[in-house]
Amino acid sequence: MPRLTDLPGIISLLGRVTIGHIFTPRLKYTVRQRIDALPLNKAPLTDAIKIHWNKYLIPFIEAKNERDLAVGLGVTHAHLRLGQIEFLKYVSQGRVSELLGPIANNIDHTLRVLDLGRTSKESYEAMPESTQQWMQGYTDGINYVVDNLVAHKALWPEEFQILNVQPTPWTVYDLLTLARLNCADFTWGMWPKLLPLRKRKDWSALWQHLMNFGGGPPLPPGDVINNAQALEWLSGLFGKPGGSNALAIHRDKSASGSAMLSGDPHLPMVLPSFWMLGGLHCPTLKTVGYMLPGLPAVMVGRGNHIAWGGTSMHAASSDLFDVSEQPQNSFISRKERITTRWGLDREVLLRDSDYGPLITDAPMFGDSKSSPTADKYAFRWVGHQVSGEISAMLNAARSNNFSEFQIALKEFAVAGQNMVYADKDGNIGQVMAARLPKRPSERPNDVVLAVDDHRHWDDMLDSSRLPTRYNPEEGFVASANNKPEVGADVLVSCFFSPDDRVERLKAELIAAERIDKQLLTALMTDVKSDTGIELRNAMLALAGNDNSAAYQCLAVWDGQYTTDSAGALAFEFLLYYFALALHGKADMEVMTVSWDPRSLLFADIAHCPPSELRRAIDAALPKCEVALAKYQTWGAIHRLRMSHPMAALPILGKRWRFGESAVAGANETLMKSAHGFARGKHYVGMSSTARYFFDLGHVDSNWFTMLGGQDGCPGSAAYTDQIELWNREEMLQIPLDLATVVDTYEHCVVIRP
Repeated sequence: MPRLTDLPGIISLLGRVTIGHIFTPRLKYTVRQRIDALPLNKAPLTDAIKIHWNKYLIPFIEAKNERDLAVGLGVTHAHLRLGQIEFLKYVSQGRVSELLGPIANNIDHTLRVLDLGRTSKESYEAMPESTQQWMQGYTDGINYVVDNLVAHKALWPEEFQILNVQPTPWTVYDLLTLARLNCADFTWGMWPKLLPLRKRKDWSALWQHLMNFGGGPPLPPGDVINNAQALEWLSGLFGKPGGSNALAIHRDKSASGSAMLSGDPHLPMVLPSFWMLGGLHCPTLKTVGYMLPGLPAVMVGRGNHIAWGGTSMHAASSDLFDVSEQPQNSFISRKERITTRWGLDREVLLRDSDYGPLITDAPMFGDSKSSPTADKYAFRWVGHQVSGEISAMLNAARSNNFSEFQIALKEFAVAGQNMVYADKDGNIGQVMAARLPKRPSERPNDVVLAVDDHRHWDDMLDSSRLPTRYNPEEGFVASANNKPEVGADVLVSCFFSPDDRVERLKAELIAAERIDKQLLTALMTDVKSDTGIELRNAMLALAGNDNSAAYQCLAVWDGQYTTDSAGALAFEFLLYYFALALHGKADMEVMTVSWDPRSLLFADIAHCPPSELRRAIDAALPKCEVALAKYQTWGAIHRLRMSHPMAALPILGKRWRFGESAVAGANETLMKSAHGFARGKHYVGMSSTARYFFDLGHVDSNWFTMLGGQDGCPGSAAYTDQIELWNREEMLQIPLDLATVVDTYEHCVVIRP
């Protein structure tokens, strides 16, 4: 809750935003006009570069050397997404108060404790010279754009015109700190849900239950869990973690006779998208694919010889350690000043221990300074170590074979990825790209560890010491954030995704005699839930014969989460009201803490007394009847809203909403559209936001589409233009061959030194 002293700053912020909206009209731009707005002369180049553009404003950069190629990439990223990356720069450095005033002080304090830029300087110094030059070239490209618009407010990003904040120059350290923001650990999103439950008297049994039915190795039996007092975390600070599906098909299983690779990343639905598309071409680096704004590397893409995609490992790259009993003089303290717009600057105390920063000093994680006896938890994160993700992805793009691909990923530390591979010779593989402490493979006995467990961080494992797969007998590899097919002898994660998606993928691929593009693209839009049918059957068996409309609707449901499905609507209401009747409101938090509440319901059905189960189903079915009468179909309540973060503003937010529609899918369908327990109309949070397909038999068979558009300028024709493609289940082609690009791309500009 804001402090009383923050009130003048909040009023000033609201006034600034209101005035900014009034005096910043939204201008409309064609693709040609956006291209013409690029600066073209006196760029920080050694030779001229060409940037080819297609009608979706996707650039293909042609340069004579890698440094100039990096400059061109920085120019295009800044031109298309400067508002997005500029805001993320402030966030990553804990400087949001400079934009929004005292209302952001606690956010900044928390971000200062997390210290995302802790090793930015050391990581840059550890880079090979070629990567340093690449990073500097990319930075120079961003600054070239900033320098050419800074004196002309009308050219600033619309968001920054409204806030009346001038874009600022960048350094390579800014970029590396921003990269760490993109590497926020999956487990950070789980702790806010789990830690408050540690106050419960039944915490030990509850943790055991969650681990046994959470999709991974069970706890060792007989361990006693210390019920230390929980932290009060703010859920949702870092948003929902990413998911994804990724597949690679061996040449012998492929209808084309070539290896194929496809997938669809799952991330929060927001405009502009988290993704950008582009192509890069110089004598030593040729690649196309998806990039993250502000990061100069292709994260999902295709090179001359190989293609790669990936899914989040949900890696346990962080640990919490209880340092409450450590001597006070063992903590190293420092003070930092938070510069605050429309308010007094704030000085904050930050403390470090031998086990990492004290995260309990952060107000959004439970401020322990209020009491000397309060619990103190230190935070150890792989992201606080020197690593080389940019070098890893650049070298992956240059790789000629699986061995080189593995070696390239050795420096990749966070956030852990299951990298899926295919090459032009028809081979496929999978690599665990991560750095993990050598902890025992069993799940820990608590989310907060004793300091003795810190010893496992003395030995760190990289991708060369983690399991890989290469040309498996089944002819494909599939990853969907699930527990790895090949077990590791270390703890990888406490919370893998359920096996719903990966088992669905495997069943469809095994059933196909030969796999083609049509099947792989169809899987990206598949919304059938096989486990939904299994759970429906188990729940209806509890009800016996029932002639109600709800029962009959559920009985004939085919497991499809289409927008016109009445069965999907009834089933989702059944899940909620069955769980509510069985557990009561007080225990519903237990059902929502798990990544896989359906597994918990299966466990309930297997272990709860039949009388309680029958009582719960009898209470739930009439609620489904009411929902069917009121809403009729799944699409009536399951909605996708295309919006910018500023859409959260009262009244003014309407300007930042770009449409709403019914959306198919659910939490664990292949086409993901995540939601909580359904009790009425709701908006999808994390969802499938991008698609890709590569056929390694043809250098130009590279197909993509994003849920949104390429441009970050809200008035641009390319802001939401790919939504139509998305809805038609089509993709656009980005060639790798330069001659094809020259022949097919509609526009080209030359930027000169």
